[in-house]
Amino acid sequence: MKELPTMQELQSFITYNKTGSFTLAAQTMNITQSAFSAQMKKLERLVGVKLISRSTRGSRLTPEGELFLPEAELVLDTLERAIQSIRLASKVERPILNIGVLRSLGDIRLNGYVSHFFENHPEFSMSIFDMEEEELLLDLRENRIDIALLYLPNNKDMSLYESKALREDEFVYYAPKIIDQIHEATLKTMQQFPLLMYPPKYFMYRTLKAYVGNGQQNLHIRGSRLSNPYTMIDYCQKNDSGCIVARQILDALNITSGYLPLAKPFKLQVCFAYKKNNSKTETMHTFMDYVLQESPARL
Repeated sequence: MKELPTMQELQSFITYNKTGSFTLAAQTMNITQSAFSAQMKKLERLVGVKLISRSTRGSRLTPEGELFLPEAELVLDTLERAIQSIRLASKVERPILNIGVLRSLGDIRLNGYVSHFFENHPEFSMSIFDMEEEELLLDLRENRIDIALLYLPNNKDMSLYESKALREDEFVYYAPKIIDQIHEATLKTMQQFPLLMYPPKYFMYRTLKAYVGNGQQNLHIRGSRLSNPYTMIDYCQKNDSGCIVARQILDALNITSGYLPLAKPFKLQVCFAYKKNNSKTETMHTFMDYVLQESPARL
């Protein structure tokens, strides 16, 4: 039988594509650069074509390497799914899901749901991470998380992912210390008081600035920049400031006053996003379907 590439050689090739460097790829694989280079040369010999073009200016995948890359990824994904399936079927390990939650979406609702989920599915194990959008999508692409819970991005390429819509979040103006001075939460009124915002790199900063700015490119917004909706809510409870926050978060915190509906309605679609052909597909769908069918109100 003709010799085939090893799993390590395929993984090294995929790692090279991710790092774009023999040095970084070798470090990631925890081997010497000469050993890594030898692996790539052997892989090219077994495949029969040049996969990586090398020159004094650097290296890059050849057209043949670009064609071979998704096939190599599919081989490793298939093996990973097979191992995962047999381990779960043999009760060797509990199914583990790694779930990333958009930091500005807030994770308190998901945390409450997870507790309820475990009552009905004690065979599962789960890790929850709060992240910002760029980190969330990167970890999803690199398989460090299995599912992302986020507001549907309107400017990102989501062709690699499947998604399941959960609900629409309705946003309100929360300002308990100054609410008596406000009759209507208009864009003009909100800008007369300090308005809390997220750091500029955040998804919600761009989204809220576009909403509040109403097309003004150089809008100056007075107020502090805080990292998540819970710190904003706490800050507004202690200071003469306001914030725009999802009403569902206030409901989850049992806050029933101190806010007004926005004069100009603002809603965002919440969804689960997950990579196609994930080795934990069955486990992921068990979790997501349970969220959707059994207890949608908890989110």
